[in-house]
Amino acid sequence: MTNERYTGPNLEVLEAQSRVCTGPHQSRPLGVKPADPRPGRILELILRSVREELPETMRASPVQMGAFFVAMTLRRGFPSRTRWSCAETEAFEGNREALRQCLPKEMLFLLDPSSKLRPQDDQEAVLISALGKVLAGDHLSYGETRRMCGVILGGHGRAALYGAALIGQRMNRETYDEARGYLDAAFDPSGVVALNVGSLTHFGEPYDGSKRYFRPTLFVAAARAALGRPTVLHGVDGMPPKWGVTDEQILKALGANVDLSLDQAGGLIENPEVGFAYVSQRIFSPAAYASRELRTHIGKRPPWAATEKAQQLFACPGENHMVVGYYHPGYEDMFLQLAVDRGFNSCLVVKGMEGGSSLGLRLGKPSDGERKAINNVRGFRTVDGRIETYDRDVDPVDAGFGYELQPRPESVSADAFARAGFAALSGKKGWIYDQIVLNAAAKDNLLGFDADPSTAIERARYAIESGSALTHLKAYVDASNGIAGRASRSLHGAVRPQPHVISRDHPV
Repeated sequence: MTNERYTGPNLEVLEAQSRVCTGPHQSRPLGVKPADPRPGRILELILRSVREELPETMRASPVQMGAFFVAMTLRRGFPSRTRWSCAETEAFEGNREALRQCLPKEMLFLLDPSSKLRPQDDQEAVLISALGKVLAGDHLSYGETRRMCGVILGGHGRAALYGAALIGQRMNRETYDEARGYLDAAFDPSGVVALNVGSLTHFGEPYDGSKRYFRPTLFVAAARAALGRPTVLHGVDGMPPKWGVTDEQILKALGANVDLSLDQAGGLIENPEVGFAYVSQRIFSPAAYASRELRTHIGKRPPWAATEKAQQLFACPGENHMVVGYYHPGYEDMFLQLAVDRGFNSCLVVKGMEGGSSLGLRLGKPSDGERKAINNVRGFRTVDGRIETYDRDVDPVDAGFGYELQPRPESVSADAFARAGFAALSGKKGWIYDQIVLNAAAKDNLLGFDADPSTAIERARYAIESGSALTHLKAYVDASNGIAGRASRSLHGAVRPQPHVISRDHPV
């Protein structure tokens, strides 16, 4: 799915979508306040787009229209506060005949699900059948979800139906079976690569990156590699709606090759001189990556934007662990159940900064029964055959970090993050150094690598102070470029590192 497939998007329609394409308690009716988008204006823009009366770059795309119309249909059954406003009702009544005459049949179907839509082929029939349930506010089975996603990722059927299916499922709030369907449609579990390592930890961060806070995950992976704890990172170069700084961008700024196959990345993870690897969704799931243009047009994260963080790419015969970040409540249970069902030995779900797994240097207001604080962690780990669970806040003060406010980087860019992280692993003290130490230590303590929190802090510091964490980062940059057969243009220049691993049992 490329940008050439769709016109627009129209920015005014996108603004309206941002208000109506949410759940039964978050949707905001149009035309209630003077500053709200006027529903009559939105319908005018849609009709002019269909009639091709607007320049292509300004037209509402079919995906946009599908998302908008399915949202309007679902909102008919919402609570009074989020249901149609008087202005919306008047606008649709006033444009009833124009909509009937101008809209394609698939869009009329989305506005009136009782009408019949003839599928163009067997693939689109799957999509229309799924939409019949979605429009009724019902949920799909695992198989139905996976087949529906397969049709969308394969680019089959009319584009308006893509936007309708994705927004409709988001507004209905996905079930666990639907979440599994999204995950497996993007990457079949049969493709998981077996690695010969004693433990393996997957880190799942938001694919749309960071816009406000430093992203320490890559440098945490290097510190863990220095401690003999292999780590997997995955993501993309950039993703809407945030288009924030991602691990792939940071790796490119460091001069690494970000086009590794699963087998190539697996080889670096198994290599004790490296011990971690990054794999781009562009490589392990090209269809899911290509669908990112849909995210620009639906104006919201699709349902799989949450589940993609829990993707499993590798497995080892030893202990398998997962760390996942989240923001919206309700996803914690889903991530933990996914980890249990896939046989992970432990899973840590973090309400971190910007929806990621990054713990901040300040706790702020602690969690209560209704609200989870940033730095709240939930998880399980297997100890002597027993499953232990926990749900608590991580207070940096307990680890010796007393910050009154969470520091913010002066510059938010891949290059700035790469240089700051590289400097911290080189031993430069400061809040970025502290954040890498806190995240490496707290996560390894919670996953069960270090039973004592203070020991975990000491080991993380030693991994950096000894130079081993930096050595592993340099080794990754060089080794990834060696795979590609091209010269490295990394921050550390032409110096060839001499990697080594700090034993898990190293006295600190």
